[in-house]
Amino acid sequence: MTVTVTPQEPKGNRQIITAANQTFFSDLSADDGGEGTAPSPYDLLLGAWASCTNMTLQLYARRKGWPLENVSTQLSKTRKGSQTLFRKEIRLWGALTPQQVDALESVAEKCPVNQLIMGAKPAAKSIERSIVLIR
Repeated sequence: MTVTVTPQEPKGNRQIITAANQTFFSDLSADDGGEGTAPSPYDLLLGAWASCTNMTLQLYARRKGWPLENVSTQLSKTRKGSQTLFRKEIRLWGALTPQQVDALESVAEKCPVNQLIMGAKPAAKSIERSIVLIR
């Protein structure tokens, strides 16, 4: 896997990202000195993490034959002093049992991007989790 990133303009903040024969962009918000024309690097990171979480849950539920109809993951990042805090809210739709919901909460932590971000020592980081089942 290779991702290539180059500035759209040598003195600008907007970036051209090429991955898997796809091209997309990143920019800083206007408040941070960019033009706000594309997601920020943090937006892209959280988007990658949330999409990996959703895919992991969907694949697992399909393999188990569970009635997961839909899933939505919302992530946010804040700073508290020198610590980075993440808030992850996963919404599940379907006629899932409480045991299936508990299992899916555990499986969500096994998403490869989650493991990469949280690392081997999650004590250095903090994440507030919540799961909401919608029937």
